[in-house]
Amino acid sequence: MASLIRNSLLVLSGVVLALVVGEGMVRLATMSQENYVIEMWRYANLLKEKSADPHIGHQHVPNRSATLQNVTIQINSLGMRGPEPDKSAVHRVAIVGDSIALGWGVEDEDSLRGQLERELPVDFDVVNAGVGNMNLNQSVTLWESIGQKLSADTIVVLVTPRSTASVVTKSPGWLVEHSELAALASTFIQQMTSGEFGEDALLDGYRQQWQAPAGQTVLSQAFGKLKQIQSKTGSRIIIVSIPEMHDFNHYRFSFMGEITRKFANQYHFDFIDPLPVLQGPPTSSFWVSPNDIHLNKKALGSISTLIVREMEKEH
Repeated sequence: MASLIRNSLLVLSGVVLALVVGEGMVRLATMSQENYVIEMWRYANLLKEKSADPHIGHQHVPNRSATLQNVTIQINSLGMRGPEPDKSAVHRVAIVGDSIALGWGVEDEDSLRGQLERELPVDFDVVNAGVGNMNLNQSVTLWESIGQKLSADTIVVLVTPRSTASVVTKSPGWLVEHSELAALASTFIQQMTSGEFGEDALLDGYRQQWQAPAGQTVLSQAFGKLKQIQSKTGSRIIIVSIPEMHDFNHYRFSFMGEITRKFANQYHFDFIDPLPVLQGPPTSSFWVSPNDIHLNKKALGSISTLIVREMEKEH
């Protein structure tokens, strides 16, 4: 019996030691901040908190800053990335959406917020309400909350491929929250058990997500809230349909843009499709990095120009 207990303790000690060594190796290997999974894990741990509103799910921690993927993300007092709003500005533009709106992987000055502010006249203030890993209804609900404290003449809403996703906001568990090794292992297991690989699987997954009743409900709720905001504040709503980012030149995901355009037309919102201006060059030239297909400074600059042109049209 004593021998069995001793052997069990030795095995347990070996497992614990292996996990500690593994955790240390993972942390050393990801110190360059180039591992997408770990940087998103750090983003969730360092800059996010649970929202009191279950329809929002999660939000940024006000007045906090972190360097993620070698880019500084500074959150202001209202929980938005970027500087404090300019209360003296004559006009204000609010950018609403997920990690593309946030400007994941690019400096604030190169994000859509930063580039729009440079392109617009000096009497415009541009704020960024983007938060990573949100669907469209969560993003709009978050702005609805922020908008009670801050008005905006124009609301630019980025509708991305993940806008119709069912986002799980519950805690993944203590171990995944505190261990990079566990976070990597959890992501790997999810990918392996999903049974979905390659562009065909991605296409089928997005088609099901966007055309399913749950996905349509997310869009209906979000657009309905935007219409209520417009009726209450008189804000101009500009919908930007962000294309799926793996391949702009052999594009197979047009159904997402078509559905988004249909909703925009139904609610009489302005609509922008940036895909044509992103086609031609290698799609990878618009990525943050070879391992991260988030839109970079170049792509966001092209979208910023389209938004300014739309704003200059008679409303």
